[in-house]
Amino acid sequence: MRLKFSIVLLLASELSCATNITTLLNAIDKRPQSRLEQIDVNRASLGVNKVTDMMMPKLDGFVGYEMYNRPSALRAILPSEMKNPNAPLLFSKKIRRAGVRFSWPIFVKLLYTLKEKTELMHLASKDKKRLSRIQREAKLVGSVAYLRYMESMFKALKAKEYSILATRKKISLMVKSGRAPQSNLMTLDAKIDELKMNTIAIEEQKSKLEATIETLTGISLKHSVGLHQRRGVRKGTIFALAPLKKTLRAEHKGIKVAKERYYPTVALKGSYTLSQADAYNDDKSVHSGYGSLGVYVNVPLYDSSHSTGVQEAKLNYLKTKSLMAETKDRLKVEAKELRREIKLIKRSKKLARRNIANQKALLKIAKVSLVNEMITEEEYLRYEDALASAKAILYQNEAKEWQDIAQLAVIYGNDLKRIVK
Repeated sequence: MRLKFSIVLLLASELSCATNITTLLNAIDKRPQSRLEQIDVNRASLGVNKVTDMMMPKLDGFVGYEMYNRPSALRAILPSEMKNPNAPLLFSKKIRRAGVRFSWPIFVKLLYTLKEKTELMHLASKDKKRLSRIQREAKLVGSVAYLRYMESMFKALKAKEYSILATRKKISLMVKSGRAPQSNLMTLDAKIDELKMNTIAIEEQKSKLEATIETLTGISLKHSVGLHQRRGVRKGTIFALAPLKKTLRAEHKGIKVAKERYYPTVALKGSYTLSQADAYNDDKSVHSGYGSLGVYVNVPLYDSSHSTGVQEAKLNYLKTKSLMAETKDRLKVEAKELRREIKLIKRSKKLARRNIANQKALLKIAKVSLVNEMITEEEYLRYEDALASAKAILYQNEAKEWQDIAQLAVIYGNDLKRIVK
């Protein structure tokens, strides 16, 4: 039993160590959301196939039984067939028919334009799928970065708590010897309780971030994973606009489709019918077959719904065009702001590290000064707070930098697997 338990622990440890940011990013593609998006792409592809199917010939078979109130012809009768009155005539009140019908749209202009529209919508769905995946990757990287931030803050608060506890031991001896009042211990204890409440709040934030990561990847993390930058975000065209651009082109094709409903259409139609019945003059069974084949030109003369369709298509185009213009302006400004913010964060991180080193040195001096009764407990705690605050600024900047990098990757369509490791 102990051996089995040890093996389980070893496997769990190896699995935990094997989990890294690349593993998490790869897991996104295996989630239900990715499958749903692929279904949307496949559905858009079927839209292209449906239009192609409309261009293909159609062949139908039929069977019928007809009843009339007076004898009717099985088919068109030639005058020569009526010369022999003793022969069974191809007339009856009850006729059985079977045959096939054939049709083929030789030229329908709107179908070709409609196919171009559906092909553009198919391409837009592919771009939308890729953009959605990069957005989920960005959300994952941002969540991991802030999980690391929360863990660093948790460690910093614990280190601060241990530091104050170490100081408390020295002050406790001074209180017992009568060199310091009991209120000094109460001040330190109050600060320790405050730190414990803050660590509980951080644990709650960590739990929410872990839940977000598990939702995105299906992997439950016990702790964060490392983040290292392979390369920077490559600038170029704004990929986040790609789905809208193709949708706008498709909407423009939609206007052409609506206008082309006014165009004449050419179709080839044919049929063959075999009719059977009992002749009305001698009740003998007769049968006859006939067929036809023709080319038909259909010219739309008047249909008010066509003009309404054109106006509707134009409104859809203008709406998409306005949405793309608004999105383009917003993303340009956002990308510019993100690049500027990343530069500022890099400078801020250097200053934060220098500040942390200074605050550590000042805290050491403050500890000695407190024991020597040169400063009060409140003054000493301000040095502890200053060090914790300096660390918080550094950790927050690191998380914010990763979040900005991920968001910039979404705008320019960079795969985060090639940026982060």
